[in-house]
Amino acid sequence: MTAGTVQQAGSAKRVSGAYGTYMMVLLTSAFALNLLDRQILNVLAEPIKRDLQLADWQLGALTGLSFALLHSVAALPIARLADRSDRVKIIGVAILAWSAFTAACGVAGNFVQLLLLRVGVGVGEAGCQPPSQSLIVDHYPPEKRSGALGKFGLGKPVGAAIGLAAGGLLAEAVGWRWTLVIAGAPGLLIGLLVLFTLKDPRQGAAAPLRPPQAPLGSVLRDLARRRSFLLFMLGMALLSFMSYGANAFAASFYLRVHGQDIARIGAAIGVGPLAVVGLGMGLIGATSGAIGSWFGGRLGDRWGARDVRAYALIPAIGATLGACSYVAMFTVPVGALSLALYMAPAFLNNVWNGPALLAIQNLAGEQARATAVALVLFVGSALGMGFGPLTIGAMSDAFATTMGEGEGLRLAIVLVAVVDLVAGLAFWLASRRIKDDLAAVASS
Repeated sequence: MTAGTVQQAGSAKRVSGAYGTYMMVLLTSAFALNLLDRQILNVLAEPIKRDLQLADWQLGALTGLSFALLHSVAALPIARLADRSDRVKIIGVAILAWSAFTAACGVAGNFVQLLLLRVGVGVGEAGCQPPSQSLIVDHYPPEKRSGALGKFGLGKPVGAAIGLAAGGLLAEAVGWRWTLVIAGAPGLLIGLLVLFTLKDPRQGAAAPLRPPQAPLGSVLRDLARRRSFLLFMLGMALLSFMSYGANAFAASFYLRVHGQDIARIGAAIGVGPLAVVGLGMGLIGATSGAIGSWFGGRLGDRWGARDVRAYALIPAIGATLGACSYVAMFTVPVGALSLALYMAPAFLNNVWNGPALLAIQNLAGEQARATAVALVLFVGSALGMGFGPLTIGAMSDAFATTMGEGEGLRLAIVLVAVVDLVAGLAFWLASRRIKDDLAAVASS
């Protein structure tokens, strides 16, 4: 078979040669931009707070709730459309939309304007992950899908890290407004490349016949009967609650609590404090997060081939250890050591990408994969992105009246870390049910 061809292999259409590599690189790049544009506001939080005179709860709303408001609502209808139509067009248009809204955030004049523009970013980004993962799974045989999704998951830490590193450097050079304009520009190119160079194998004359799409109510009832699916969804939402909440305020934490340490490091390398935080978290997050995603995907392929419970046990272990690593990161007394310790939660909060996402799609069945991913994103966005940063921000404001801005924020983050332990419990309970639930899917 020649490079770039697609062949039918059971239910998987395997991609070979240069096209397969190109597709993975392009979709992973799009996912990286998804996270970059989503997370870049984190490192810009302090300049925006001072410029627009905001409270911490408003920062939490901008970095979480505003994005999640319509992101969670839009994800499900977009995914339903992706399960029956051209996924490539959906992905391409989504990239163009969220990139334009990101750039427009740079001209916001007040809290309300920035809030509404971030809502637009969230709606656009709802069209990326579910159809991309569905497209990837269609191209790989079962024994390689966890690894493929793990590679796609590399976009998450890499994109978030580039957003932190580039955001910190650009903010000090050109200000937060031009930083957001620049951040939106690459997506316009990536979106056009997706639209004009990728193909959905379900489309065209050679596409295999597909059964009619089941009604949404029927799909939701089937998923609700699979207890392990609900537990996976809960665990992933709780992980999002902690990770998005902590990351939203990490830059503010370092500037408030370890400002002198960070300033000394910056003076030694010739950059400002914001650039130190962005570069430190960016480089560590990209390296450790990418390794965690790759390792989790490979481990899911190997361990999961012998025991499907691995798809739940891998994230269970990661979540439990992740809670401990967050507490260590935010309680050590030295800023440089705290930054170095970021490698642990960055690794542990990405090992679940391949195994858990594959389990979600397997538990959904072939005809509802994008819908299942969107449902998980719906809950994760509403609970995690929507209320993680907002909760930490509100707790920080409350504690700051007696403890000060820095220590109040530290306590808020440490207290919220307990949700990762609950996430670990949810994944462990899912491991006890996943065999039976997968057997029910196979027999249906």
